[in-house]
Amino acid sequence: MNQLVLFKTICVLLTCGFVFFGMDVRRKHGSRDFVPLVWQLVMKFCSFLLIGAFVWTVILTYEVSMLDWFSLLLMASGTMFVTMAKRTLGRAHTFTGQYLEKPGLVTQGIYSVTRNPLYFGVFLSEVGASLFAIHAIPILYPLSYQYWLVILASALLYAVVFNVRMAIREANYLESYFGDDYRQYRASVPFLIPMIRIGK
Repeated sequence: MNQLVLFKTICVLLTCGFVFFGMDVRRKHGSRDFVPLVWQLVMKFCSFLLIGAFVWTVILTYEVSMLDWFSLLLMASGTMFVTMAKRTLGRAHTFTGQYLEKPGLVTQGIYSVTRNPLYFGVFLSEVGASLFAIHAIPILYPLSYQYWLVILASALLYAVVFNVRMAIREANYLESYFGDDYRQYRASVPFLIPMIRIGK
């Protein structure tokens, strides 16, 4: 298997894993909206636009560089965080922009190193995909790449801002719902970037 085929195969597998675990857009029973449905729909559109653009770019790519492999490593790390978070949450997972009326405070597994492993995983995947796009799109579309990069950057900016705002709203909601239990959890586990624990 040559390098290009291996790269494309890994990209397809990562995309499938990311979509399966991270893009569960079904509305769960007992969920409520943090923001109006229209903004959630814009988020879903941006998410699928970014994923679709990534897949299309991978299909058309005819050479890979070390930067592309590094991008793939970031995306693999992000997908791992998303997968672990979704498996830990189970039925408590909701699409971003929604919350459960009766949540459970999940603090075990990947949630013991970051309070927002889903958002962190998505962020890593977005950074990796962005690096890949910045390198690949000008090669594939030398005459129009600026337009594609502006469109994708706009979708990415919306997604990042939306996710940050939702993470903050979720934290405020969990604090109001769980009180001291959440405040104790918040004091020992970082908001986004996982900490490396040494010893016990």
